Amino acid sequence: MGVHIFDTPYNALNLDVPRTIKNKCREPNGFGFPENNVVTYEFPGTEYTADTLTWIWNDGVNAPEWHKDLELPGGDKLPDQGAMFIGEKGRLLLPHFMQLPRHIVNGEYVDLDLSLVKDKEALGPPTGDYGVESNKHYHQFVDACLGKDECSAPFSYASRLTETILLGVIAGRFPNKTLHWDSEKAKFAEEEANAFLDAPYRKF
Repeated sequence: MGVHIFDTPYNALNLDVPRTIKNKCREPNGFGFPENNVVTYEFPGTEYTADTLTWIWNDGVNAPEWHKDLELPGGDKLPDQGAMFIGEKGRLLLPHFMQLPRHIVNGEYVDLDLSLVKDKEALGPPTGDYGVESNKHYHQFVDACLGKDECSAPFSYASRLTETILLGVIAGRFPNKTLHWDSEKAKFAEEEANAFLDAPYRKF
């Protein structure tokens, strides 16, 4: 789910590819991926962050279930998936799907300031239908191939996001070891990790 859950904060902060990656997980067993990952990324800074940004991804059976910063007004339940921006002046809850964002200040919901949004008509209520939403994605891609539209997540963006998440997967091969990534050369400083950057193509 990384490419989905990462997407909004990654895009909003205008992040690039991380410099270092460390995955706290069990040792590889040759049969399946770890049941739980705690991946720490260090990104170069952007105009929306400090000089560097540390991002910690949790998943699996032992991921944190609750934190005071995730508490919602009125005892509301968190969505099944999503992200929470936690800032100095408030919080922004971003459900992954079928719900609109919610702005929280001093423990209360407040109206979102939409003065900077260019296309306000696109902010209608969410569809809430996977079939309809999926069709939109497929048709947008086909229309982009035909030169009739542009993808909301073109390869120039999606490649960086996907690269970031896959670096965390590779780090799972080296539990608790910090890997150093050179995005220009597309290689790790740790030679043993480079073995996982490519694989033989299957013949059908």
